[in-house]
Amino acid sequence: MTSLAISLSVDSRGPCALYIFTDSRITWGNSADRWDGGQKTFCSRRFPDIFGYCGDAYFPPMMLRQIIEQLDSGLLCSDSANPSQRHESVLSAMDQAIKRVSGNPPRADFSIFHGARAGSRMQSTFALWETRYLQKNKQWIDNPREIVETHSYLAQIDGSGAGSITCENDKWQATSAAQTSRSSVWSFFDALRSKTDKFSGGPPQMVGLWRVGSGRHFGLVWNGWPYVAGLRACGDLSNPEFRWFDDSFEPCDADGKRLKPDKAHFRPTSPA
Repeated sequence: MTSLAISLSVDSRGPCALYIFTDSRITWGNSADRWDGGQKTFCSRRFPDIFGYCGDAYFPPMMLRQIIEQLDSGLLCSDSANPSQRHESVLSAMDQAIKRVSGNPPRADFSIFHGARAGSRMQSTFALWETRYLQKNKQWIDNPREIVETHSYLAQIDGSGAGSITCENDKWQATSAAQTSRSSVWSFFDALRSKTDKFSGGPPQMVGLWRVGSGRHFGLVWNGWPYVAGLRACGDLSNPEFRWFDDSFEPCDADGKRLKPDKAHFRPTSPA
């Protein structure tokens, strides 16, 4: 079970970023048996592709790590492949992976979300797919998801915590922060803080695509501690190339110190 949200950011020049957010909780049958450090977001270091999943927590993360390894090694597709071609390659690899399962292992339905970018800079366009696997029928259902590029918004909400995210998002859309990327992120963070969904928890995690470069993991400072992909970060955290955000979606360092305190986003009071 999972809380998952996908946010599109749009500035005055057009779409500029696509983010996937999830929680980090993995449970075994009930909310008391859990691990609050499971990775649910993934990205390619070679291509502008990001992934997140919800549902069964056993096969998706293992498959995605293996497939992204082949993607980043230049084996799965050529560097000139467009988003649709990359998606088809990933889908084929997932199908081959599932076909190698024998017997009757414990397995539940799951959804994998794939975000991608075509072009770069001002020619950037973003694409999104949801690929569902139905265990009972051993069937894949693959659907592109429409992205409206006129304003910032939550393009997708899913998982057991979807209702809580939707509720918080509805509140923010009734404020002056409506249709902004920060209100989308605040909706997700507030839903996770509310603990409404017992199957969602731990720190949030985030991957994203900007107008340039490949997929990115981002660090999040949550409750005063730095996390990456759901795991507490350790070691030398001063790498200037790695980006951190605090729990208000403000750029910061690994200690939570805001990089631009004089330009912090105003957070209006969300109506009850």
